[in-house]
Amino acid sequence: MNVTEAISYIEATHKFGTRLGLESMRLLLGAMDNPQDKLKFIHIAGTNGKGSTATMIATILKTAGYKTGLFTSPFLEAFNERIQLNNAPIDDDSLVSATLFVKQRIEILLKQGEPHPTEFEMVTAVGLQYFYQQQVDVVVLEVGLGGRLDATNIINDPLAVVIMGVSYDHTDYLGNTLAEIAFEKAAIIKEGSDVIVYPQDPEALTVILDFGAAKNAKMVLVNPDDISILSHTTDNQTLKYRGDHLYLDGFCLKLLGDHQALNCLTALEVMALLNRKGYTISASDIKKALATVVFPGRFEIFLKNPVVLIDGAHNSNGIQAFVSNINQYFANRTINLFFGMLEDKDIEESLSYLVPIASTIHTLTPNSDRAMPAEKMAALIHTNYGKSVDFYDTMEAAVKSIDLTRKDEVNVFVGSLYMIGEARTLIRENLL
Repeated sequence: MNVTEAISYIEATHKFGTRLGLESMRLLLGAMDNPQDKLKFIHIAGTNGKGSTATMIATILKTAGYKTGLFTSPFLEAFNERIQLNNAPIDDDSLVSATLFVKQRIEILLKQGEPHPTEFEMVTAVGLQYFYQQQVDVVVLEVGLGGRLDATNIINDPLAVVIMGVSYDHTDYLGNTLAEIAFEKAAIIKEGSDVIVYPQDPEALTVILDFGAAKNAKMVLVNPDDISILSHTTDNQTLKYRGDHLYLDGFCLKLLGDHQALNCLTALEVMALLNRKGYTISASDIKKALATVVFPGRFEIFLKNPVVLIDGAHNSNGIQAFVSNINQYFANRTINLFFGMLEDKDIEESLSYLVPIASTIHTLTPNSDRAMPAEKMAALIHTNYGKSVDFYDTMEAAVKSIDLTRKDEVNVFVGSLYMIGEARTLIRENLL
């Protein structure tokens, strides 16, 4: 088996769909001798901000000298991005080795009449096996969908549980109210867990706190007043943090936006917790890590004159944060918008934020069977807003349409993670 065959084998299990529940994962990991029981985890759930916060935490831990695993989803350009060691994607040989190990165990289970694991269960199992083989010190583990029945919730006794902001997404699986969604995400809290809670809507916060109390968890509520933005440019922002157990004055964060400052604050609260648990993470380690941390696809600027950027915002909450960033960094500029979204997302609310800032709008079809076709999206925007909208059949045509002589224009691709990965590749190939 080579790496192409390994990835094809994993992705072929997409046909088994999404199956929430832990029994299949428990059987698979049991057949693998439960690698998760031999690792330490920081477990992160939430609607938005999981990936950025997980990456900040992993980068700080690596900088502090800890061998750190990072598990996130989805990937942008290469499958290997989902499983990282010290911020480097899993190498091809290790991916093949871990996949073969998991495949052999699955074949045994199938002979016993057990159901085939889903794609996400397989990816999670491969990641856990790799992290065990590498004997990592800490795994930063991002939930795939929800929390309670997510494959990652197979772990026990995490070092820390992080609940990021809860908003409406995946309502067909998680519920139609914030309270229902918050319950699904809070359910990664284990008995006696140490929990860091990102600032929440009161309805969601009540559910999270009640769940934590039932589990005798120790809850730390992130206080936005503990961090402030001193200045910002399109390269970084300078922040100040004053918490109960840690103080950082005038440090740089490479990730941009008010929401990233709050994500950073959450990561800092995790560092303070780990220090209290006996880990050694210095202020200088934190500053060095945050000044260099990168998370591709999140308000990522490739060119400045004219501006070309991509953003992975893919629901109304993320789109709102994206628009806030545009207004903060590119106020009164001409916005050339390239937009595509999945049909099961809150498209109309997202458009209510996006359309007012856009001078020109082009629609695209994200690479997903759940995507709204570009032509249909263009018609929807024209009908609802009376704007002239064109659409592109391919991402390559969209990228090549950017006029680099229009120096004051801000060209942005946003709306779906399934879209911006392809955009990222083509921008680097055609414009840089």
